[in-house]
Amino acid sequence: MNVLDFGIDRQSFQTDYFERTPFHRKACFDSEPYSWEVIDKALLMHDPSRERMKVLNNGRVDPEDYVEDFIDIGIRRRRILKDRLYQHLLAGATLVLNRIELSSPEMHELCMQVGRLVGAQTTANSYATLGGAPATNAHWDTHDVFILQLAGRKKWKIFAPTFPLPISNQISNDNKDELPKDVFLETSLEAGDALYLPRGWWHQVTPIDGCETIHLTVAIHTPLVLDYLVWACSNVLPNFLELRPSLLGIEGDDRRVATAVQKIAEVLNQPATLEAFRDRSKERERVITPFQINSLLKDRAFAPLDLLRINSRSASQSTRTHYFNGRRLGFEGDLARIIELLASVASMTWVELRNTMPGADDAVFSSLLRTLARADVIEVVHAT
Repeated sequence: MNVLDFGIDRQSFQTDYFERTPFHRKACFDSEPYSWEVIDKALLMHDPSRERMKVLNNGRVDPEDYVEDFIDIGIRRRRILKDRLYQHLLAGATLVLNRIELSSPEMHELCMQVGRLVGAQTTANSYATLGGAPATNAHWDTHDVFILQLAGRKKWKIFAPTFPLPISNQISNDNKDELPKDVFLETSLEAGDALYLPRGWWHQVTPIDGCETIHLTVAIHTPLVLDYLVWACSNVLPNFLELRPSLLGIEGDDRRVATAVQKIAEVLNQPATLEAFRDRSKERERVITPFQINSLLKDRAFAPLDLLRINSRSASQSTRTHYFNGRRLGFEGDLARIIELLASVASMTWVELRNTMPGADDAVFSSLLRTLARADVIEVVHAT
C-alpha cells in the first residue's frame, strides 16, 4: 500500500509536469505519523555536522552554540546540546536536518515513494519550527523538489522561472533582482499536502504566525544532458581517432574541430551510447533497508498483511532487466512476474501479491519471495 497518493502515474507525471510546471496535490497522505516524535528520533541518530544540520534564525546560528565535540572512550564524537537547541527553537528558529532519510526510516520511505513516482534517485531535508521568521528568502532550487507538508501549515508564493533549469553552480542569490512581480501560485500547504516544483521556479515560504510547521523537501537527482556529454567525453569519445589530433594553431585546426564535432554528434545520437549512459546511472543507485537475519535466514513464515517493496526507484514494468544496488539482474518466470508487479506500485501485501499467482504453491511462492529478499531485491515489512 502507498503512503503517498499522488493521483498520477509515472508516465503522466514525467510527460505533463516534470521540469515543466508545478504540481499541487492536496491531502495525498495521512500526516498523523509524521510529527515532532519523528524529528526527535531522527535527532538521536543524526550526524550534527555543519553539512548535515542547521539552525536558522534570521541567518544561520553558529553550530558551536548548540553542538559540542568530545572524546568518548577514545572516539571523537559530536553531541547536540539539548538545552541550547531547545532555546533556539523556543525563540522561533528553524531546525534543518539535511539527508534526514539516512537517520529516519519514516522519512526514508517517503523519499523512496517520491523516487518511485519520478523514476529517479532522491534525498530529503526536513524543516521544522515552532513558529517564527522565514528560514529562507525568495529563491530557486537547482534540483526539482517535492515538498511534503508533515505538520502544521505554511504559506507559499510561487513565481515563474527567469532562468529555467539551473544547475548546481547557478544559484538564485546571483539573480535576486529578477524575482517576478506576478505570482504564479499562492497557497497554504496543509498537513498531508504535496507540492512539486521544477528547478528554477522562484518560491517564497512564510510561516503562519503562531503555527508550528514541519515539512520535508525531497530533492530529485536526475542525470542531465550535460552529464551525458561529460560521461561520453571520458568513456566513449577518446576511442575515436577524430577526437585525438592536436590543435597547434596551424592551418587545418578548424577542419579538425569540424570533423570532431561531426563525429561527436554521430556517436552521441547512437541509441547504444545513450543506453550505456542510462545503465551507468542506474548502477549508481543504492537503497538502504533494514537487516532481517531472524526472519529471512530462519525461514519465518510470511503473514498475509506483510508488506513487500521493491528496492529500486527506477524499476519499470517495461523491462525484464533491472539494477538493484549496483547489480544488473535479469529474471524469468514467476520471479519476473513478482518484480513486474512490485515495479508498478510502491508496495503490496503478501496476500495481494499471492492472489495474482493463484497457480503457485504457497511454499514455492514464499520461497521465491525469500530468495528476492535475501538478494536485497525486495524489502519485507512484517505486519505487527
